[in-house]
Amino acid sequence: MQKVLKTFINFFVVDPARKVLALVLAFGLWLFVAVEGVYNYEREIPISYINLSDHYVITESGTKLQVKFNGKGKNLFGIWASPPRIICDLTEVVPGRNVISTKDLIVPVKDLTVNFNTKFITVDIDEKAVKFVKPLIPIKGSPKNGYAISTIEVLDSVIATGAKKTLQKLSEVIAETLNVNNKSATFETSLRIASVLESVKFSKENIRLLVVIDSSAQKTFTDIGINILKNVGQKVKMDNYNIDTLVISGAKNRLDKMNRNDVIVRISISDLVSGEYFLSPEIIMPDFISLVYSKPQVIKVNIY
Repeated sequence: MQKVLKTFINFFVVDPARKVLALVLAFGLWLFVAVEGVYNYEREIPISYINLSDHYVITESGTKLQVKFNGKGKNLFGIWASPPRIICDLTEVVPGRNVISTKDLIVPVKDLTVNFNTKFITVDIDEKAVKFVKPLIPIKGSPKNGYAISTIEVLDSVIATGAKKTLQKLSEVIAETLNVNNKSATFETSLRIASVLESVKFSKENIRLLVVIDSSAQKTFTDIGINILKNVGQKVKMDNYNIDTLVISGAKNRLDKMNRNDVIVRISISDLVSGEYFLSPEIIMPDFISLVYSKPQVIKVNIY
């Protein structure tokens, strides 16, 4: 028997070509055992949500789930090479938080046992809404000396589509920064929408703008009354109830149309206790108008 075994071994190890044949046979035997054996294989795979009503949007949900597969190696190999997606049917969901049993999830595989590491998943749903939003344009730089921005006209409307609760809080959408440095003439440009919200889609990725540049000028107002923001029961005495002199600058065509009612001057004392204060009035002006000088800059205020 030993002689037969020795002869058999020598047949494969003496000749190099036979060594290769032996390796191929060994690998084939291992592969056969591997693909026919039963194993456990665990991995995280993505979730696909289907059949959601056009009237709803998903506001929060899981994107992946840990799954354990059990079956023959030949079937598990396909899972390793090309993982399937978990199918979650949202036909019966309603607005709010929906708890879905993993028993209702579908993993499209054959001849494998599938188990999840959790019994339930949650999917938050809200009603879909549509709303016009105002683009907010950050500005950097300043026009050339002697010039100023008159207006910035947004030439495109931006419509937001998304969760109703999210849109109720959304009134503006931020665009990328507009550079007006050293500009001396009206120009048209395009800016990208910079705001990113997972549950909201915007009708435009870019918006067109017309930036109107005009020569700059100054304008002076006198005796502008100061509004006092106070609580019921608060009494106040000030040494001056007006801004005696206010000098502003901006585009000439804007200043020509401005009057004293376009400027708001106020002092808030609602958060202050009784006592003596020296406060700077808050001066609120239209867009693209800047303050050059105001007098007085500080006002003595007594609160009782």
